[in-house]
Amino acid sequence: MATDKKLHFAAGLLISVLVSFALHNPLYGLSAAAFAGAMKELRDWCVYRGFDEKDMVVTWLGGLLGCLIMEAAAWIF
Repeated sequence: MATDKKLHFAAGLLISVLVSFALHNPLYGLSAAAFAGAMKELRDWCVYRGFDEKDMVVTWLGGLLGCLIMEAAAWIF
């Protein structure tokens, strides 16, 4: 996996976990990661005229993993 995709995945995961923890709701974390991924690609399209939907999807997948981790943590703790 390219370094850029790893960074997108890590960013989605981190955003999801932090927002989930702060707001006590994993779906808010997932939503925040999805929003961040979409806004990042919108910015790239406006500034660089390049929109990479794969980057956006990888960010969302990181957010999904964060959501699942936080949901599992809620069951355990």
